[in-house]
Amino acid sequence: MKLFSTTSVIGYTLGCAMLLSATSASADPLHRGIHRHGVVHSHQTVNTVVVTPAAPIRTVTRFSASRLNSLPATHVRFVHNDETFFYSEGVYYQKKGRGYIIVKPRAGFRVATLPRGYRVIREGNVKFYSFNNVRYRKRNGFFVVV
Repeated sequence: MKLFSTTSVIGYTLGCAMLLSATSASADPLHRGIHRHGVVHSHQTVNTVVVTPAAPIRTVTRFSASRLNSLPATHVRFVHNDETFFYSEGVYYQKKGRGYIIVKPRAGFRVATLPRGYRVIREGNVKFYSFNNVRYRKRNGFFVVV
């Protein structure tokens, strides 16, 4: 660990030499009236701060069985394996009693578009799309849950 810079060490050395020569000069009867003053200073690192980039923020969305009284106005109704589902902006719903619950999509669900904010993931030569912790593959112009 380097506490002093090269410049401060040289300044320190020159200052000491000037003080020594001033002391020697005042002891010398020929140079009694001559005074030489030197300033000695040095730089020292007191605290070192290491700044590291912040970790990326990851949002995790969990599916819950919260009950809704009505669906968003932009919902789409579809049937998959003889069950009726509703979809709106990346969220899947199913009718439950007098309301609706959010459900995890099943493999094979397909939608025409993904909402804004989806991510593209590549695994080798395979391209996936991800939104709301659901993975899709693009097939025949649709995004299919895998």
